[in-house]
Amino acid sequence: MNFTAPEIREMMSNLNIDCKGYLFRFALAVLSMVTVYSAVDFWTLRNWDTKESLVVKVMDVGEEKILSPEEEDDEPFRTVETKLAIQVLTGEQKGENFSIAVTQMENNGMELKKGRRYILVVDVFDDGSMQYSIADVFRIPSVMGVVVFLCGCLIAFTGFVGAKALLGLGFSIGCLLWGYIPLVAKGVPPVPLAFLCVLFISVATIFCVVRRKQARVIVLLGSMGGVSGAFLLGALIVELWQISGRAGESSSLLVTTIAGINIKGILLSSIVISAVGAVLDVGISIAAAMSELVEYDSEIAWLSLWTAGIRVGSEVLGSMINTLILAYIGTSLPIAILIGNAGANFWGLMNDPYVSQEILQSVAGTSGLLLTIPITATFFVLREKVLKKNFRAETDNKDDAVRENSSVP
Repeated sequence: MNFTAPEIREMMSNLNIDCKGYLFRFALAVLSMVTVYSAVDFWTLRNWDTKESLVVKVMDVGEEKILSPEEEDDEPFRTVETKLAIQVLTGEQKGENFSIAVTQMENNGMELKKGRRYILVVDVFDDGSMQYSIADVFRIPSVMGVVVFLCGCLIAFTGFVGAKALLGLGFSIGCLLWGYIPLVAKGVPPVPLAFLCVLFISVATIFCVVRRKQARVIVLLGSMGGVSGAFLLGALIVELWQISGRAGESSSLLVTTIAGINIKGILLSSIVISAVGAVLDVGISIAAAMSELVEYDSEIAWLSLWTAGIRVGSEVLGSMINTLILAYIGTSLPIAILIGNAGANFWGLMNDPYVSQEILQSVAGTSGLLLTIPITATFFVLREKVLKKNFRAETDNKDDAVRENSSVP
């Protein structure tokens, strides 16, 4: 079926879609991305003060030379030397061009391309000789530009609601990056601090996302109850399975870097922090659905209201558990493949400390979601009972006052 241009315009007008407004806001998002990219790029290159590294632009990529002996051709970790023509973008030699040879491992995933920018590391040895290597791609401006673009698109198509959601997300990230992480590194107990951060994150998210003020306390109580349940089950499993929290390269590195750090407490804190997002989603969905039912029928029976909340939560729970479990599986997929490639069978995989640790987080997070449903629904019904009781008491007092006034001659 073919539509003419006037018919398309009429359909768009009937749908009440402001195409020009959306295009304008999308253009603003693109402009914001370009502006942020340029500003971050300028500021970063100008203030790059890391003496051990330089930001360089590859002008040309030359031939590669294998440094390993010929008899080691089958060795999977061979060292190669690549000749590069570079332009220095930071430091005292900014703007100068050089021809260097960088050393790196073969098949390390770092493909050097002409015109791209990289972080160059210079190692100076005792005899005065130098060795050049590429540490990573210089991607800071691109990362910031993409983040701003996605935030701009979210605000463009969702308006004030999206802006408030981003505000809550920004507070959550800031609370963890500039609150929790540095304090734990200084020796603050991780578990109480995690609960404090989760409380702040929950309050900020609920304030920014939940529209009905009367439902905010209910969502907070339900989410904190679910998070507490996830923590208690996680702590129980840690003791039963004797999980130390040191499984994985990052945990082992943390233990050897910061002496005396409570790695088991950090594992339990990760359960609390990773569960709060999904728990808030479930609590907000239940409270919103039950609020709609009360607005539609203010005389709804308490048992019917509670049952409706449980049913809504059960349906939301199905997708949330799927999301939660798949997220954990996705993050642990490389180590699972590595263990499987080593020849471990199913039982060996289940007994592996790293896999057990991931299962622990999945099970604890799921239990938090399960507990959030009845806790939120129950508190909502109790609040409605109290409000109805107070309302009836006020109404009765007013009626008594009216009858007394009318009986006075």
